[in-house]
Amino acid sequence: HYYTTMKRKITDDSMTSSTSSTDSKWERTNLRLAASSNSASGGFSTGSASDTAADSADSKDADDYYLCLPTLDSSSTMAVEDDPDNDDNHDDAWHQRSRTRQLQHLFELDLYLSSVPQLAASTRQLLQSSSSSSSTNSTANNHHHNNSNNHKVITSSNSGRVINVLQGEMAHCTPSQADVLVSDDATTCHILGLWSHLGLDYSSRSAQHRDQMQQQQNGGDGKLATVAHIDSPDYEDCIRDAVDLHYRYHSSQLSSSSSSSSKQQQTRLNGDDSTIILPVIKLSIHLMGGYNDNDGTSHEITQGVLRALSNISDGYINRQQHHHQPRLQMILQTCAVSSSNDNGSGCPIGRGLALDVSSGKVYLTEVGEDVESSSSSSLLLDNSTTVVTTSTSAKGPDCLLRQARLWASFIFNNGDNDSNDDDNKRRLQIIHHPNDEYLYISPFYFASHPFPHRMLALNDALLLQYTSSSPEVEKDNFVRCVRETFRYMNGTSCFHVFKKKKMMNEDDDDDEKDYGLDDWWDDEDYSPRRYRRVGLNGWAAVA
Repeated sequence: HYYTTMKRKITDDSMTSSTSSTDSKWERTNLRLAASSNSASGGFSTGSASDTAADSADSKDADDYYLCLPTLDSSSTMAVEDDPDNDDNHDDAWHQRSRTRQLQHLFELDLYLSSVPQLAASTRQLLQSSSSSSSTNSTANNHHHNNSNNHKVITSSNSGRVINVLQGEMAHCTPSQADVLVSDDATTCHILGLWSHLGLDYSSRSAQHRDQMQQQQNGGDGKLATVAHIDSPDYEDCIRDAVDLHYRYHSSQLSSSSSSSSKQQQTRLNGDDSTIILPVIKLSIHLMGGYNDNDGTSHEITQGVLRALSNISDGYINRQQHHHQPRLQMILQTCAVSSSNDNGSGCPIGRGLALDVSSGKVYLTEVGEDVESSSSSSLLLDNSTTVVTTSTSAKGPDCLLRQARLWASFIFNNGDNDSNDDDNKRRLQIIHHPNDEYLYISPFYFASHPFPHRMLALNDALLLQYTSSSPEVEKDNFVRCVRETFRYMNGTSCFHVFKKKKMMNEDDDDDEKDYGLDDWWDDEDYSPRRYRRVGLNGWAAVA
């Protein structure tokens, strides 16, 4: 009730306040917005629509082409212990004042995002088919049925080569590795898509030079796609690593391309000294997820992701661009988040997002629960033919193991042991890399534990309440999936799933020890599970 009342008050105040009274609270970022006519097309077309918008945005007065964010003052993020008058009697009041300031920033940002023409246009284009059908729904428990009816259902046979990204995961790939990157089942979570290619920057605006550069660009410099399923506002380092990967990928392509081609891109066309051609890495950004949830979780993730992208963009702008180095151009193409992704009744419209790896287009999707099939296949491994068991499903390999990671991090508090996490920060797990033929599941600790046993003893209604951050809008299969994951965790352990690396002076039977505590576990001592694609969407585990 407090959350709803605060949002209504802040929204009403924002609608009635003058522009001058709110300008001081906002700052323009270096994150560009796409032109309205092209904002939901996914990626950059070879036509001039997005380029014209980007050219116009070069003007310092063209604030409409850049994202703005609320300025975070120290009082809005001050902890309770920072209160000079802090004592036990003041704790609750201080918490409430701090939360009120935080909510004000979140709600103002939410209102702003829904009113920016470029973002509103791309959101309508992405969601309009689903929102029209979901608006007829009247009961909260059935919201998701109508919403998902207009999502494209991806199966193992209808969408080419699929890489499915689960909650807390990230995947990178090129068109030679997969056709579609997809993630599904987001409620408060956000799905982030990145798509980049190497283009050209220029100082001339003549149509003739545009045509010449378009022909060069169509020659193809490679494309890279990324999808991440984000469940927290605290993944800035992971998002930065992803953007850096796109930059390094295309920079290496540029340096490895023929020297004559590179020089041609950086020389003047037709002897016109006024036109200098330079490479630019164009990065399209698509963000979808969240809704008007009861405690503002969606809004916090929205702000966290956008601020991370803004900080990353600032970092690249502030770098002194040297000669012969490409410039990174980050453009927010799609931002269907929080209230913009709400059907008006407190339920998300879009839950799944697919990114076409070749074209960069995005669309709503649902990963179908097609019956997983198994078969035997022959693979060439280490110069010899090996018969392996292949599992075929659009959801990808070993989903129960991948879902178990989320619960393991909660049950066993993996951030406290010697894991791959830097400074005990949560990290998105990268399951696929560009120019790598394998899908990876990195090692993590899990074993039978009393918590899953207690949860499995509950009825479905209680289990839903205890295990979901948004129980009122989960899909019908949510409880079944949770039960399957808990049974899996109780039936095996990490020591039987991940292969231990052989260390010096180690007995061969060390793997058989019945370790009962996570103190015995170190991620670095175990090898990730690897899977190779077989056929369209078959995956075979390899040693």
